[in-house]
Amino acid sequence: MAQFTVQDILQATGGTCTGDNSIQFADVSTDTRTIEADYLFVALRGDTFDGHDFIKTAIEKGAIGAIVENGHSVEGILCIEVENTLKAYQDLANFHRHRFNIPIVAITGSSGKTTTKEMVAAVLSTEFNVLKTEKNFNNEIGLPKTLLQLTNEHEACVVEMGMRGLGQIEELALIAEPTIGIITNVGTSHIELLGSKEAIGEAKGELIRCLGTDSISILNEDDSFVSAMSAIAKGKTMTYGIHSNATIKGSHLRYKKDGIKFTCKAYDDVFDVFLPMIGEHNVYDALAAIAAGRALGVKPSKIKKGLSEFTGTPMRQEIVAFDDIVILNDAYNANPSSMAEAIKALGQLDGKRKIAMLGDMLELGDFTEEGHRQIGRLLGEEKYSVLFTFGDAADFIAKEAKLVGLEVHRCNSHLEMANAYQDIREKGDVILVKGSRGLRMERVVDELKDRE
Repeated sequence: MAQFTVQDILQATGGTCTGDNSIQFADVSTDTRTIEADYLFVALRGDTFDGHDFIKTAIEKGAIGAIVENGHSVEGILCIEVENTLKAYQDLANFHRHRFNIPIVAITGSSGKTTTKEMVAAVLSTEFNVLKTEKNFNNEIGLPKTLLQLTNEHEACVVEMGMRGLGQIEELALIAEPTIGIITNVGTSHIELLGSKEAIGEAKGELIRCLGTDSISILNEDDSFVSAMSAIAKGKTMTYGIHSNATIKGSHLRYKKDGIKFTCKAYDDVFDVFLPMIGEHNVYDALAAIAAGRALGVKPSKIKKGLSEFTGTPMRQEIVAFDDIVILNDAYNANPSSMAEAIKALGQLDGKRKIAMLGDMLELGDFTEEGHRQIGRLLGEEKYSVLFTFGDAADFIAKEAKLVGLEVHRCNSHLEMANAYQDIREKGDVILVKGSRGLRMERVVDELKDRE
């Protein structure tokens, strides 16, 4: 729990108050549903809500103080006025972060952020008590929320940083002040907002620019946009990759029914790693985690243990086995890079027919048509048999897939897709289900489960 005195808050935020300066708060929350006795409530203002409207509820739940915008103080609770409550919340998180002299590992990239974050945490947890970003709390509110959960028991912290535009990674990095930064890759997600991969690379590189001279930058050497960031790193650089001469190098990938085995060379150490996941891209995530582990002194034996016991996260290449078919549920989100990775990864599962159930990839802007057409062509190259699509943009996948010989079914709902598949279902099918979060493609998996 993040405890603060009134003086702490005034120092952190530059705010003002006229109440009792002797009060001490037990913890901080922006959500009245989590408020308990002696809490400090931060009244955030969003597009569809205003936290100032919930101060009364916070008082009823036990809050004894509130951070509010200038001129919004109310009776019945100690109010600390600031110009911007979100900035104050972030400043408070940064203040709290400085109470702990521990490694802070920050991860960003176009794809693989969450899996890499989970793998880094799994590796470091073999040696340290680790706090990590939960769920998708990787933005300007979620990151401070994570940092405010730091306690004296934690020995390391792993945070994920997402972004929608230029300057946002820098904003998050200045809050967390990480000691280690990991860039997974630079792809085409968010290209609608930023316009080019060069601009996306510039945005992701903000993390490296914000690292200090005592920091460590961990970079994907096989991604030219990422490897170039070594030129802007102020501290030490570690690289990882499969196809390059990286500091942490993966080789001799052997595909098993239940995962991947590969050989890792880390400086002078060479050891085999088993990863209970499929897809070469997950080897990259594992190599980044190995790099973070080695940077913090974790022995190879513990690194191997952490990765071999890694369980992954729901809807991220989750294998769902039925009596006669297997589904790779990768429905959490999608962009051209992660879609291509998943399409290739399905080939590791034993099956007679490869089938894709794909939804739109959103936020691609002018790249929407070509990005989807590329996926259609890739399905042919990877010898898929059948494609089901859902969404307007996915029609471009369907058109291209039809040209390269796939059996194509365009669907208008998750139910229709499940029903259409049932009509052609064959024992031994392996099926990829994927699309952007807005398409909720996991509902297709639920529909198929209901038929079992």
